[in-house]
Amino acid sequence: MLVGVVFLAAFAWLAGARALKGQNDFAAFYAGGHLAGTPDLYSRPANMAIVRKATGVTMPAVVFIRAPFYAVLLKPLSALPYRLAYAVFSLIGLASAVWFVVRFSGECPSLPFFAAMSIPVVDALCDGQDTPLLLLFLGAAMLLARRKRDFLAGLLLSLCAIKFHLFALLPVALLLHRRWRMLAGGAIGIALLTALGAIMNGPGSLLDWIGVLRDPSIGFAAGVMPNIHGLVAAVHADQRLEIALAAAALGAFLWTVSRVESFDVLLAVSIVCGLLVNFHSGLSDDVLLLVVFVAVTGNCASLPMRSLIALLLTPIPWFMVLAGPPYNAVVPAALLLLTGFFCTLRPGAVPAYALRSDHAH
Repeated sequence: MLVGVVFLAAFAWLAGARALKGQNDFAAFYAGGHLAGTPDLYSRPANMAIVRKATGVTMPAVVFIRAPFYAVLLKPLSALPYRLAYAVFSLIGLASAVWFVVRFSGECPSLPFFAAMSIPVVDALCDGQDTPLLLLFLGAAMLLARRKRDFLAGLLLSLCAIKFHLFALLPVALLLHRRWRMLAGGAIGIALLTALGAIMNGPGSLLDWIGVLRDPSIGFAAGVMPNIHGLVAAVHADQRLEIALAAAALGAFLWTVSRVESFDVLLAVSIVCGLLVNFHSGLSDDVLLLVVFVAVTGNCASLPMRSLIALLLTPIPWFMVLAGPPYNAVVPAALLLLTGFFCTLRPGAVPAYALRSDHAH
C-alpha cells in the first residue's frame, strides 16, 4: 500500500501549482455557495467574476452547474477565504474516502491496496471534485441496508443527487424489488432538498438549472469520457452502435436486478450501468468503482469477474484513458464486459460479509 501512496503522490505532483492553488472545479462550488440565494446563481458572468477573484485566473468552463439545493449546502464554505474553504473541502473529501476504505477493509482486505493506487481518487482530490463524498453516502447506505434500516438508507442515498445522472438506474432497481421504505426515504430526501433549493434560490432556479444543463459548453469532450458515448467517439463509430451498446447495458441491468436480492449487488450494477449510459462523466466519477469492488468481493465467487474489477482499479486502464482516443475505449469496454459478468450471478447468493458475521456468532 505504501508503494501505491507514493505513486499517487507522484501523480498528484504532476498537477502542480494548479491543484495547490485551487485553480480547479472547486472554484465553481465556491461560486455557487456565494451566489446561493441570489438571482445570479446560474449567471455565467457572475460565476466567472467570483472564480477569477478567488483563483486569480479565468476558467470559462468552471461555473456552477449543480442543483439549486447544493449551492445552499455549500454556503458555509463560501463564508471562508477561498484557500481555507478549499482546504476544508479537500479534507472532507479525503476523510470520506479514507472512512470508506477503513470501514470496508475488514470484508474486503485488498481494498486499501487498490484504493492507494486509484487514479480516479487522486484525480478527484486534485481537481477539486466532490465524488469522494459519494463514497461516504453510499458506504453508509450499504451499512444501513444490511441492518434493515431502509428508510434511513434512502434518505442518505438522496444526497447522491449531487451527481444524479450517475444514479438514474438505482430507483428502477429498488422499484423492481419493492424496496418501498428505501424508495420512500429517497423520495422524501429529494423532496426536502428540492424544497430547500427552491425556497432559498426561488422556484425559478429549477428552470435556470435545467437550462444550464442543456448548455453544450459545460460537457466534456466526447472522446475523453469513460462511458459508451466516449467509446463510440473513440472508435469513430456512428450513433447506431451507441444505441445498441446502451440497450445491451440496460438489458443486462434489468436481467441482473431481476435475479439478485442483495442491495450491494443492486447498487453495484446500477453504478456500473449508470457510468456506462450517462452522457456527462469524467475520470473522477469512477471512484464509484471502489463501491463496486466491495460488492463484487462480497457477493461473487467468479474469479474472472473479481479479476476484471480489480484490474479496473489499477493505474493501467486509466493511463489509457489519459492517453485519449482510441485507447480510452478500454475502460467502457471493460465495464460492458463487467455487466455481462453480472448477468451470470446466481440468484439468492449469500453475501460473504453475512457468512463471516454468522461465523463470528
